[in-house]
Amino acid sequence: MRSQFKLIGFDLDGTLVNSLPDLALSVNSALADFGLPAASEQLVLTWIGNGADILISRALDWAKAQSGKSLEPEDVARLKENFNRYYGENLCNISRLYPNVKETLQQLKAQGFILAVVTNKPTRHVLPVLQAFGIDGLFSETLGGQSLPAIKPHPAPLYYLCGKFGLTPRQLLFVGDSRNDIIAAHSAGCAAVGLTYGYNYNIPIAESAPDWVFDDFADILKIV
Repeated sequence: MRSQFKLIGFDLDGTLVNSLPDLALSVNSALADFGLPAASEQLVLTWIGNGADILISRALDWAKAQSGKSLEPEDVARLKENFNRYYGENLCNISRLYPNVKETLQQLKAQGFILAVVTNKPTRHVLPVLQAFGIDGLFSETLGGQSLPAIKPHPAPLYYLCGKFGLTPRQLLFVGDSRNDIIAAHSAGCAAVGLTYGYNYNIPIAESAPDWVFDDFADILKIV
């Protein structure tokens, strides 16, 4: 392997997996438990990217604006618990890998790159998703929303990877679909790939100035 990069990190939702349908189903199931209105998938898409707590907070703000109904703190806590339960039951019912993801990951692994997942998704849900698609064995590290004290866009997860594997930031390439991914990578001194097909609040990923912008996951092979 002759490459500047030794480790390639990947976001999960919107980068490897199209999880929007199952996330929207789980959010709406939790809202329905408290008599709150259901949101469209396209609206839920704009709430994804900062972890489950922020996802639910955004959903509740929207639901309050629609219905005028607000929940007591204890009900908010129960709704979050319900969402986690629903999502745990529906991790991969409708979710699918994006085109060329598995094949590209396998090629990268075969070429000797260390692969890692860095996501703000609840940690307990990360490995089951990877296992469902048969790609868990390709990754040497998986970091979720509770794995470290800070999550993206903080660079801490990428610093952690550098420390664990004895690498400098310039040896790490990070691949994601949202501005949080690009901010985290650049804050850590790492190069970043921005994918156009994911969940970036309906804002073109190019506006976050990644080092490369790709429409196809397989294009990563062209730069490593």
